[in-house]
Amino acid sequence: MKSTIIDRIFDLCVDFLIYWAKVFGITYNEINVYIFCIIWPILTIGLIAIILWQWRMIRNLKALSQNRQDNEG
Repeated sequence: MKSTIIDRIFDLCVDFLIYWAKVFGITYNEINVYIFCIIWPILTIGLIAIILWQWRMIRNLKALSQNRQDNEG
């Protein structure tokens, strides 16, 4: 059976997770749960919160800038 690039990437990812599981003294399944069910969702929610906060700050700064222009003109 011919190995594809996807198979090679998958194998590298599995090897990476097995290595770090051994480093931390946990199983492959545990590191999978920690990364993909706990850490990844927390990071995703955190990044969405940062994006929303920055969007709000930009909107407020634009409004402040517009108010200053209106007061000067």
